[in-house]
Formats: sequence, structure tokens, C-alpha cells
Amino acid sequence: MKFNKIFAGIIVGIILLAMSPFMLGLIWPRINDVRTGETPQYPDIQPQKFIDLPAGAVFDAALSVAESMGWEIREANRDQGIIEAVATVPFFRFRDDVTITVAAAGSATIVNLRSRSRVGKSDLGENARRIRRYQQELARRL
Repeated sequence: MKFNKIFAGIIVGIILLAMSPFMLGLIWPRINDVRTGETPQYPDIQPQKFIDLPAGAVFDAALSVAESMGWEIREANRDQGIIEAVATVPFFRFRDDVTITVAAAGSATIVNLRSRSRVGKSDLGENARRIRRYQQELARRL
């Protein structure tokens, strides 16, 4: 009798383990590259537009937010409006690439982000969460 319970438990465990990728796919899309305005799986993630703020001031704030989030800044080119950074996922220590572009568009300044995982086919929503946190903090500062 005890063997039957153990065997049934093992079978249930195997079934649950086999279903986990499917279940995670229902929660998070199977992507590892999220861009503002270009990722249909996250229609809410759009470029930020700051009216009547000079691109230089927005760039400085964008760089400051990236640094405050603990990202390793690889390149910050104010003239081109590009910030390249590496963000590390706290628990697994995965390193993800982040690109921020700041560009003037008339009287507005547009900020675009891209967050891309280096490892795996799915990021379990981490890149989208990272972009949302960043955008929230940048909007708060400006």
C-alpha cells in the first residue's frame, strides 16, 4: 500500500514538472527581448515622451536612474543619446543587456529602452518589469 502512494506521488510530480513550461507560458510570453513600442506581447510598454525638456537634461536624468538601479554602465554617449548598461538579475545572477536612447523630436524628448536577456528563451517577464520600473522612476524624477 505504501509503495502505491509513493508511486502515485512520483507520477503526479512528473506530470506537474512536465506541465510547468506550458503553465509559465500562460503567465509570461516566451520572449527574452523587450523594446518600447516594438514588443506586441507588452502593448503597455511604450516610449516615454517628455514635452519641453531638453534632450541633455533628460539624458542626465536617464543616466542617473540607470546608475541608481545598480546597473553597470558600459557606455554613456551624450552626443548620440545612447546609454549601454548591464543589469544583473539578483537571485540567479543572470546578466541582461539594457540600451537606452534619448532623442529630441521637435519640442519633445523621446526615451526608448531595450532590455534583452543573454541566456534562455524566456525571461519570465523580468525585462518588462525592468523597463516598467525604469520608466516609473524616470517619470518621477522629471
